[in-house]
Parts: sequence; structure tokens; C-alpha cells
Amino acid sequence: MKPEEIALQFATRGTIKEVLPHGGGHINDSYRLVNASEDEPDYLLQRINHYVFRNVDLLMKNMALVTEHILRVQQERGTGDLHRRTLTIIPTRDGESYLRITDPEESYWRVLNYIEDHHVFEKAPDPGIAYEGARMFGDFTRMLSGLDASGLGITIPRFHDLKWRISNLRKSIEEDTAVRVKFVEDEIRYIESSLSLMSTVQELGEKGAIPSRVTHNDTKISNVLFDGNRRGLCVIDLDTVMPGYVHFDFGDGIRTFTNTGEEDDRDPNNVRMDLDMYRAFASGFLESTREVLTRAELDSLVYAGVLFPYEQGVRFLTDYLSGDVYYKTRYKEHNLVRTRAQLKLAQDGESKLEQCRKIIRELT
Repeated sequence: MKPEEIALQFATRGTIKEVLPHGGGHINDSYRLVNASEDEPDYLLQRINHYVFRNVDLLMKNMALVTEHILRVQQERGTGDLHRRTLTIIPTRDGESYLRITDPEESYWRVLNYIEDHHVFEKAPDPGIAYEGARMFGDFTRMLSGLDASGLGITIPRFHDLKWRISNLRKSIEEDTAVRVKFVEDEIRYIESSLSLMSTVQELGEKGAIPSRVTHNDTKISNVLFDGNRRGLCVIDLDTVMPGYVHFDFGDGIRTFTNTGEEDDRDPNNVRMDLDMYRAFASGFLESTREVLTRAELDSLVYAGVLFPYEQGVRFLTDYLSGDVYYKTRYKEHNLVRTRAQLKLAQDGESKLEQCRKIIRELT
């Protein structure tokens, strides 16, 4: 079934005159549904990748809970221009939140409101954008602080379970399926030597010292829509929203916003944790959240900034040792390059840990 035919199954207003490919998402295929009437809105049609997100029903229930809660908060605040500041699920003509198609193959589709006149950054170009993007992610946390995280399901099991990730790595080292362990002995030594530090957040969570919250779990700059004045409009891509710790969103933001190199930089010397961008991100995030976070969360937030490149490095290394079976690779050593770039960012963050701690203390 073509996207044009699928679009007709949803309760959109007006008449859809055109269906255009939209965006560059790696997980879902997206199409802009252009309305024939200027008085009616455009929409966004998305195919949900059910190979990544196995339980589409749970994913959409999570998304409905979160978007409805955010809408209520925005209405209570008296926020204007609501159609550009919140995501809205458009139901099917049968009143469902998504459409399942089985012929000729199984696929899942949803429709959301299309947010007009937005800008997307693939990488934060300067501290001003980093601050604003972080403020938006922080406000996402703040708005959802009134929603009980236990009411949401787990869309990706053990996503940030470091103990499990390390167990998988050790198994891949022991099996050495691709006969590559001999090339990564330095990386393995670093991972083992830093494990105690990197386990801080998980241990706090297991002890109940930090609360479970509704977390976004993909806090990269391209998941914030901006207006033409460089102000944030809306946080998007809610597929990974589920219970977690605030450290998940802060840490992944630090990993992606502050890196002076690329996630897969072939030259690790290009990779550093930029402290100006760190301060900008921390400042924006904490402007929105400092009043809702606990003292234990604030005091331990600094560990998130080193945990996330470390965890991502562990995941890349596990895949490299297993023969590149999970992540798509463009060349033979791609996962090794990714591993070294992420671990370099973690190491640089470790060397700056006290500077980062000081920044957070000044902001709180």
C-alpha cells in the first residue's frame, strides 16, 4: 500500500493533495501530508520500525500518555501557538492511535501534526543553540515530573543497563567470534579500570537514592525543533520515552552536544569534551529542572556526562568483537573507529570531571 493510500485511513481534516518524503530519521520513514486547503493543517505520516520497537501498541500508549500530559501542562501555563509546541497523535478513522497493515507485508503507521516553519540542527553549532536545546530537554523533564513513570512501559528492555552491557562485552571477549580481541586490549583495559566510576548512576538507582522519571532517551539536538529566531519549539521523536533516570537525558545530551569530533571520528585526537558547550548545555538543562530535581540527582549528575560515551563505546566494541552484527557499518573497521572515538570522549570527560562538577555546582 502506498503512503497516499495509507494517509486516507487517518482522520485528517481537509484534503491531502501531496505526499512528500520528509526528514532524515534513521529509524522511521516519514512523509509530509500537504493539505489542499490553506485553512487546514499539514500532517506527518510515519512508518514505525517494528524491528527496533517490537511492541508498537506499548510504544503508542506511552506516546499518548506523554503527549496528552504535555498538552495539559502547556494549557495550564497558557502557552500560545500550541499546535507548534506539542505533538498530537491523529487517530485512524476507526479511532486507533496507529494503523497495522499485513498485506503485502506487515507494517505499522501513525500520523502526527506537522509543525510548520521549523528548523533542525544536526549538530549544535554554538553554545547559544546548545543552551536552548538543553533548556527544551530540561523543560520536557520538568513538564513530565508530574507524570508517574511507572505508568509507562519499557519500549527497549535493558536499554541503559550497564551491568548487562558489560556482561555482553565480556561474553564477546571470551568467545572472540571475529578473532579481534588482540586489536583492542587497550580499550578493554580502560573499560574495566573505569567500570566502578561508570557504575555510580546505576548503583544509586538500584539503592533507590534517585527517583525513576519519564525520560526521553535520545537527547540529540536534531530532536528539538527550532523557530526562525533560534528558540526551541518542541521536543520530538518520542519512541524511546520510558521510565529511567534524569541522568540518561543529561548524559546523552552531554555526549552528543559537547563532542568536538564526530561519533565515528577516524582521528581520536579530534575528540574532546568542549567545556564551553558543557556549560551551555548544563545551564540550559538546569534552568528548566533545578527546581524539580532532588539533591541526590543534582550531586550525581556529573557522572552521566562520562557514563554515556563510555556505555556507547562498550556497545560499539561488543558489536565489533561479535563481527558487526548489530550496527550498520560503512567499512570493515567502522565499529572499532566508533569505539575509540566514544572511549576517547569518556576519557577526556574523566580528566575534566572536577571542572564539570564545579560547573554544575555553580549552576545549582
